[in-house]
Amino acid sequence: MMRHLVSRLVGSRVVRRWLGDSTDAVARERLRIACELHDVVAHDLSVMTLAVGAGRVIMDRDPERARQTLRDAEESGRQVLSDLQRMLGLLRVDGVSRGPQPRLADLPVLLDGYRAGGLAVTLREDGVRADGPVLELSVYRIVEETLRNAALYGHSTTATVELRWLSGVLELSVRDDGLPRERLLGIWERAALFGGSVASRTISDGFEVRVRLLITRNR
Repeated sequence: MMRHLVSRLVGSRVVRRWLGDSTDAVARERLRIACELHDVVAHDLSVMTLAVGAGRVIMDRDPERARQTLRDAEESGRQVLSDLQRMLGLLRVDGVSRGPQPRLADLPVLLDGYRAGGLAVTLREDGVRADGPVLELSVYRIVEETLRNAALYGHSTTATVELRWLSGVLELSVRDDGLPRERLLGIWERAALFGGSVASRTISDGFEVRVRLLITRNR
């Protein structure tokens, strides 16, 4: 899962566009190095995963060898984490907060903020939530960006956010009474982290954005 997310992050349209269009030499160099580190991290993650699998297979017949294999995998994991932190540090955006990131439990506070600003938001949720910090952050940001788009560009006064947790899939929709508008790139990129898709359309009483994310539970 982590290798998949890292690959999509570094290969995203935003990063590729920034790398191709940026006239900032420092930014271009940071991205070039981050792309190189991505290859190293992806390889090390593959080695670590294979080591853990091998340790599990030989655990019963050769416990000592299995323990050594798992110790090696643990050390590789520490190195991968260190390299990943370096890579993400290169992709940092100056001025952006690096504090704790929001999760699904923070959605009510987010919606209250929009209500206070004049957008009457309703949240509907069906099914059993999947958890995980990357998934929860992505869902939070998708909802946040969609509502911001509705308020600023759609001039909406009401909106309904719906989360439907299905087997292996999250269907997220935001319907509002606003004007038609373009889909935001950030929503596409966050959906792409989970092999998802984004669709938008004009409806009889406003506008709708639908996002579909492929999810794996217990990861």
